[in-house]
Amino acid sequence: MKKLALWLLKNNIHIMTLIFLGWAVWGICNWSNLALVQKLVLGVYFLIICHEYEETYEGGLLSLFGRVVPIDTSNLTPGNSHIAQAVYITVLFSLALLFPQVMWLVLPIFILGIFEGIVHTMGSIIFKLGKPSPGWYTAILMCAFSIWALVVLNRNVEYAGIQWLWTALYFLGTFILLEVWFQHLIGGSLPLFVKSMKAYLKKRFS
Repeated sequence: MKKLALWLLKNNIHIMTLIFLGWAVWGICNWSNLALVQKLVLGVYFLIICHEYEETYEGGLLSLFGRVVPIDTSNLTPGNSHIAQAVYITVLFSLALLFPQVMWLVLPIFILGIFEGIVHTMGSIIFKLGKPSPGWYTAILMCAFSIWALVVLNRNVEYAGIQWLWTALYFLGTFILLEVWFQHLIGGSLPLFVKSMKAYLKKRFS
């Protein structure tokens, strides 16, 4: 059982991809019967899977966190740095596809897409990389697609404005849980990350 758990942990990005491919095959086979919402969600789903692979290049997130947070990631169990993101993406997108009529489950998909584009662009500037941060290209594609998708949704799908409140609460709540879990897995903590980032930004822009 322990060997299976370690194998699942080590290969979580590939398992995440297989789950997406399952959804993709389902979507293609049922395309004519899919709701507009589901088609748009599948579009972002494809882009974020591509993004997760691009983000692994040149050390990805850990290489940037190492500039800010005083933690040692050299002895991490393989897969520890990505299992939180894999679970988050799989659950978030699966719920949106299963319940396309629940807009507060759907809208966070596009908020995440826009957020990724902004964060990766800011990361390139803040960390003075001199080049796009790992994952920037797919993040920008995801951001552009998500903005377009929201425009399409607002023109074709009627929903109450209060859904944006539930969307904000749901997105913030789940994203904070993701960050807490991620920081724990790499040997840090959210308070330590926030404190270290504040100190880095103060030094960077002072």
